[in-house]
Amino acid sequence: MKTVPRRCLCTRRVLVYFLIINVTCLGLVLLVLYDRVSNNQNHVHRAEFERWKRIRDDFDKYQKNEANKADTMKKTLRGRQMDAVLSFDEIGKTNITQENENVKKRIAAEQLRMDEAVKSADLPLDHIPPVPEFSDIDIVPYLSEDLISPYLVLPKHGNHVLYNQSIVILTPICDVEHLLEQFMNAIKNLTYPHTHISVYLGEDSSSDLTLNRAKLLAKDLVLNHGFRDAGAFHFNYTGGIHGDWTRIHSKENQLERRAHMAHARNDLLSLGMRKGHFDQVLWIDSDVKYLPSDLIQQLLFARADVVVTSCLYKEGRFKKLYDRNSWRETPTSIENQKTLPVDILLVEGYSHSSRIFLPDLKAEGRIVPLDGVGGCVLMVKAECHRKGLNFPEKIYKHHIETEGLAKMATNMGFSVRGLPWLEVFHNF
Repeated sequence: MKTVPRRCLCTRRVLVYFLIINVTCLGLVLLVLYDRVSNNQNHVHRAEFERWKRIRDDFDKYQKNEANKADTMKKTLRGRQMDAVLSFDEIGKTNITQENENVKKRIAAEQLRMDEAVKSADLPLDHIPPVPEFSDIDIVPYLSEDLISPYLVLPKHGNHVLYNQSIVILTPICDVEHLLEQFMNAIKNLTYPHTHISVYLGEDSSSDLTLNRAKLLAKDLVLNHGFRDAGAFHFNYTGGIHGDWTRIHSKENQLERRAHMAHARNDLLSLGMRKGHFDQVLWIDSDVKYLPSDLIQQLLFARADVVVTSCLYKEGRFKKLYDRNSWRETPTSIENQKTLPVDILLVEGYSHSSRIFLPDLKAEGRIVPLDGVGGCVLMVKAECHRKGLNFPEKIYKHHIETEGLAKMATNMGFSVRGLPWLEVFHNF
């Protein structure tokens, strides 16, 4: 029998041990890898579970909130938006049948006004529409020139004292590089003496070359068009609402957006007032498309502490209301506010209104009293600002920014007026 050498046996034993060790190590590696994969999967599953749980909790919270809202609407007006009056007309009403009849009459009257306004695009009206109970439609009818001209005529020789006042035009700007030349052309076309006008633009948060463009155009106003002074200034703000038109104007963003705008206006106002002793402060939006050449004379003719124009836009053949912040309260809108908590912000333009917008007040004459004003074209006596009138950055009597200014002006004893016949046009 052949004997296997001891050395050979030792070698085989070593190989077996080596193989066992390798297999063991490989097994450990595979086990670790499996554990990691398993943990990752568990982490993914856990994350998905947490996400599902949040969705479930949010939905439960949403259902509870909706139930609470429904219960609240049955009992009180708390939290109600002023622009949803028609939707909530039955709240707190005891005679539902009568209210339904009132709504039907309102809808019928609205339809008649709408038909008349639409037809006026082809044949301007030869009469002044009566002031409605509420402003329900956004189409502004065309009127014949014979009707319009008496409400826009100015004294032939002017008023030396009235038209010799110093004016400062203040305009907040942001991401309007493409509109600035159009805006400046409208300013250049104003027939009020340019030597009496200063123009200051306050820029913040722009993502384009708005500031650089504004500085060049402001310099041109002084060098080539005889303006008293002009300049563009940067305010280093954060916040505000940016994005497309829908996001900027969505109802849920209005408190933040309008508070930011009020802050920007107040800072620009402080800067402008330090530049000289002016008689009038004229606020003009940078995206205004058309201004009457005698705009300043018309505003001064009103002899009001605070005065605003009608601000419209063109859509096809029709004139439509753009600035819904210039309005008159009605008995209904006043009553609706009595039970509101002080921290409720009221906004217009998102549903039916219980107020009357400025263009619907033509039947009352050339100059009409208002309770709210917009900032499309707004003139304020500088002395009112010097006495403390500004743009509320927090909710003031359910309003903020320009509408808040109107409420504050009334409380301070200043006159707030509108010019329903004087129309400026906004880009849209």
